[in-house]
Amino acid sequence: MIERTEAKKIDRVKKIYLYLNCLFEFYAGITGATFILFLYSNHLDTMETNTVVAVSLITAFFMEIPTGALADYLGYVKTSILTGILLCITNIIFLFCNTITLFVVAQICLGIACAFESGTLDAWVIENTSQKESEHIFIKKNKYISIIMIVAGFMGGIIADFCLKGIFLFALIASLIFVGLSVFIMPKLQGSFEREQKYSILDNVNGMKKIVSDSFHYCIKDKSIRNIILFNSVLTFAFSPVFVFWSPVLYNFEYVNYTLIGMAWVFMRAAMLVGNIVLEKWLRKSFLTLSAVSVACGLCIIGLAFLKKFWLLFLGILLFEFLLGLIYPLKETVLNVGIESTNRATILSFNSLVASLFNYVSMILMGKLATIFTIEMTWICSGITLVIISTVILVPNIKKMA
Repeated sequence: MIERTEAKKIDRVKKIYLYLNCLFEFYAGITGATFILFLYSNHLDTMETNTVVAVSLITAFFMEIPTGALADYLGYVKTSILTGILLCITNIIFLFCNTITLFVVAQICLGIACAFESGTLDAWVIENTSQKESEHIFIKKNKYISIIMIVAGFMGGIIADFCLKGIFLFALIASLIFVGLSVFIMPKLQGSFEREQKYSILDNVNGMKKIVSDSFHYCIKDKSIRNIILFNSVLTFAFSPVFVFWSPVLYNFEYVNYTLIGMAWVFMRAAMLVGNIVLEKWLRKSFLTLSAVSVACGLCIIGLAFLKKFWLLFLGILLFEFLLGLIYPLKETVLNVGIESTNRATILSFNSLVASLFNYVSMILMGKLATIFTIEMTWICSGITLVIISTVILVPNIKKMA
């Protein structure tokens, strides 16, 4: 009887975990296709738009450490509630305000919410289930998130055609449900236990210093790992302008509405999924494959700048997303294979830090470039950068790493 009760409780934990993840990612899905267009509709130029977008990224980057320490100190239920409240504040600001200053405040709240969420929910489900069950639920989570992103993206396009700010109303409703589940359901499912150790913010800062120090010395000794981390960062740098500017460019075509942009978002997610399947079934996961696909992706980005017909540009963007579906698993595989097992966690953390910095720099630099010249110019520069770096870094290492 006790075992059956415990099993039911664990099932509820897993369901609530999936619900909370889907509700949190609903914001990214419903705003993903139209958020940049929303900022443009409030008379922000490309530089201001990219700066607003970058604020959440850099906030999440710097808050990752203190929010982790705070989650350990307060407990995961309280920080989950705080995550939902911050997401509510974000949506309320976007729903009722129209100044860049308040948009920055909203993005700061979003960045902190993302920093809290990144570890809170995973840690909560691990503490309240077995290791085997938590591993299974993590795989299931990714499938659910993929579905919710597609559905929410399509919804966002339709809603935006009626009222552009309506996307934030629906996102606010999802955020309120997130808070409700955190307040009323999570405490009932929380296990009775004592944590083995609580880490202070100083402990986390010292841990970050160790990651950077150890990674730097390891990369100095291992040229191939240094090249892979540099290449992963260049990928982030090169992809950023396409991620930010695809919707404004498509929307500039005649007769294109928000619903069509939402449908484009759905097809883009599907194209990436097809890329994942092709890689899994037919392509070899090697440095040689990564090299070839990266050069092709760079050429594709350059080509986007010269496509002046809607359907040609849309097909070009789908090709880009398909290539991303190949590149993302490839670069993870190549990096993991190249790292010694004793250093894997440290180097992966360092790789994420460097890639985040490159993403932030790209947002600001490409926003300024688009303001001075054109969006197409940012694509040309990004594509050329990717082709050159792919050739210089990857080709000499093909024989050694393939």
